[in-house]
Amino acid sequence: MARLRPHLASVGICYPNLAPPGSSGSDDVNHYRLGQALDRRRSAAERREALARLDAVLAATPADTVLLSYEDFAVQRPLWRVPETLADLFARRGFALEAALVVKPQGEQLASAYALRAQVVAEGRTFRGFLRSEGASGRYDYAARLEPWRRASAGRVTAVPFRDRRSNAPLLERLIDGLGLGGRLAFLLAPADLAYRTNRSSGPIAVEASRRLYRLGVHRQVTGHRRLLGHVVDDWAWARGLDAERFRGEAPDGLARVAARFAESNARFAAACWGESWDAIVAPAPAAPPNELAAGPIPPETEALVEQLVRAAAQQAAFRAPPAWRRRTAHILEEGKERLGEALGYPVWRVP
Repeated sequence: MARLRPHLASVGICYPNLAPPGSSGSDDVNHYRLGQALDRRRSAAERREALARLDAVLAATPADTVLLSYEDFAVQRPLWRVPETLADLFARRGFALEAALVVKPQGEQLASAYALRAQVVAEGRTFRGFLRSEGASGRYDYAARLEPWRRASAGRVTAVPFRDRRSNAPLLERLIDGLGLGGRLAFLLAPADLAYRTNRSSGPIAVEASRRLYRLGVHRQVTGHRRLLGHVVDDWAWARGLDAERFRGEAPDGLARVAARFAESNARFAAACWGESWDAIVAPAPAAPPNELAAGPIPPETEALVEQLVRAAAQQAAFRAPPAWRRRTAHILEEGKERLGEALGYPVWRVP
């Protein structure tokens, strides 16, 4: 949508640029700054400014459809009344709020979350350990997360499975068709657009290296966003022809518990969105064996590659190993900050 902005007005669609003046070019790709302002990760002044920019767009646009895109709209706390805020703002300008989301089974979403944490060097646990704490999180209760949006949009919800038993069409095609925009956008979208993928997932070697880098504390000595260190790790592996397959964690018991925990929520979600059962609509991922190295044992040649990658990334970050007591203290403080943020509604880490 960001790439198509110059052409969208001709089909009655607005994908607004809500980034404040002077922002970097990447800030106008989606609407994360508005979302972060609404969920209190930015100041009250930024929240007022972001809403004022959106209001000005709604007041001036000749388009009949305005699209906002932000992953964490899916997991914002009800306390902040984000759906209601947006619904009221849209209604004042003659628009009716609709909600659209892409959904995949919780076990797969948790695997994606774990791999993303590895890409920003934010995870030192095994996948099994990650599931023990994160697998019970309310952010994966899809029915509960959707409910505020369903109410605010008066039931106007489009839910698109990541893999749909009813269709083999590309995800983007299914999403725009579900929103009723296929006829307007079809001639603007090339085949490459429909097949577009971004944020390639890390593979097993990169994930294991990232886990070790986190435990060493290398992420604390990175200048700039620590995702840059994750790029170093991924690029090193991919440049050598490694990690052709995405990471798949070893935790069958944990994944089974997750599936059981959210089965009833998924049933309610499917009934509300599709009028059918979850399993009738959502296709599971193709079966494939785990490839997590932390589950061990690691072959000597693979261990050598992981250690080589850890050394290369640490050197890139100009890492200087702190005393063990300082590293342990820093880890305790980081983990305590995460737990406190979750408890108070100001989470340090958010993955929908």
